[in-house]
Amino acid sequence: MTPDLVTVGGLTVDNVVAADGTVALDVAGGNGAFSAVGALNWVGRVGLVSCAVASYPQDTIQRLQAGGVDLSGVTWSEATLTAGNWFLYDGTGRRDEGLTAPGAALAEAGFPTDRLSPEQATAWRARLQARDAPDEIGYSEFREQHPLRAAQVPEAWHGVRGVHLAPSAPDVMREMLDIFFPTGAFVTADPGWQLADIDLDALTPILARLSAFLPSEVELRALVPGAQPVEALRALAARCPGAVAVKMGSKGALVWDRTAEAAIAVPAQRVETHDPTGAGDSFCGGFLAGLVETGDPAKAARFGAISAARVVAAFGAAATLPTDRAAARAALQRESSQCP
Repeated sequence: MTPDLVTVGGLTVDNVVAADGTVALDVAGGNGAFSAVGALNWVGRVGLVSCAVASYPQDTIQRLQAGGVDLSGVTWSEATLTAGNWFLYDGTGRRDEGLTAPGAALAEAGFPTDRLSPEQATAWRARLQARDAPDEIGYSEFREQHPLRAAQVPEAWHGVRGVHLAPSAPDVMREMLDIFFPTGAFVTADPGWQLADIDLDALTPILARLSAFLPSEVELRALVPGAQPVEALRALAARCPGAVAVKMGSKGALVWDRTAEAAIAVPAQRVETHDPTGAGDSFCGGFLAGLVETGDPAKAARFGAISAARVVAAFGAAATLPTDRAAARAALQRESSQCP
């Protein structure tokens, strides 16, 4: 059975310290799961291509499947991981990257596991930054040892209308593009650090086959150093024939308008944010759904903004499932009535 859309990305278990100090340990997510959930605000069935550890929480798997995620493209490994990602947020939604430790390490270090004071959060961040555990196996090491492969994509999915490539190694992106680009599918990609670290000239062959390229502000600065966002988008648009947009968290998104040679600002939805983790991935899933439906990048970004707003309201990728597509459509209608 061919799903409405497909997302390609990771399934991870993360540890979060929200801006107000709330702690959520061993939360099931991953860019593949979050982008799939973002797309489910608009369509009924999303296929997921991933490689995950068999210990991924079964309750989340069940909720994803019940919510419309087809896991036929997921391979499961019996690998044992000894660390998880840590995301500590400040009041602006900014977080430090590359912090890892077991979830249990917080209590072992004498910190409370329900809420950290600002001083405690600062102290825990410093401990994480100072950790030296070269033999630890976390999700970054797991992805390197178990890369996604084109053979995982069910043959029935080759005719899907739209695919989102969450941050992956360049060879993974190329393999997936080899499958989906020739079919005429809409293919969107989020660079992550995996592509943001690549020279722009070397990245161009990938950009040339994308329907949309969706970096964050941090990634945009890395891709086009020294340029302001509008000029950076212009530079990327010269290399990518599809849509180009930058995700800016609570500031919304900028979408490059090729006709006007200008950037269109698409505001973020105003919602109470509990956990920003996965907001950008969910935006990408919604953007893909909107691009397939309308063909208009600016309209697609409004789909993405609504998807992102829904995922930040709770902890974990499956927390908002089952999705309320009628409410998403109503929000889109309100947004459309206020925008040109």
